[in-house]
Amino acid sequence: MTAEPNMTDVQERLNALSIELPVLGAPRYAYEATTRWGDLLYVSGQISRTASGKTLRGCLGDNATLADGVTAARTAALNLLARINDAVGLDHVQQILKLNAWAASSPAFVDQPSVIDGASQLLLDVLGDAGRHARTALPAHVLPQGALVELDATIAIRS
Repeated sequence: MTAEPNMTDVQERLNALSIELPVLGAPRYAYEATTRWGDLLYVSGQISRTASGKTLRGCLGDNATLADGVTAARTAALNLLARINDAVGLDHVQQILKLNAWAASSPAFVDQPSVIDGASQLLLDVLGDAGRHARTALPAHVLPQGALVELDATIAIRS
């Protein structure tokens, strides 16, 4: 395991990156945004919806570019960080253990890892070494609300 970030470090990184975490509402359907089991936090799927409520939509290899995908992945990662912050506080993140990611893609588009690097890099930028994670980056025919990217994660937290 890596060193745990403290809130001063995390807040300083957010400030240096000019990032303000979005305020997210409760899920619209019959599930929880996060669940905690011991020192593990599970974050439900977070789509590429901006703080203003606009969903970044499209299909990579069709009507969305690699750059559009990276932006969407970063947006979904901001939502993931906001969910973690709401549940336990970012200063309690010991390690992002696993990031699962889906990118809406045409059959010919095969560069999902480059798209999802947008999310991975943001987690590293904000959390430092605690943002390092195992990852799956998969294509999807369609995602909820037409989103371009969806992420979920498993996080080790300190008590």
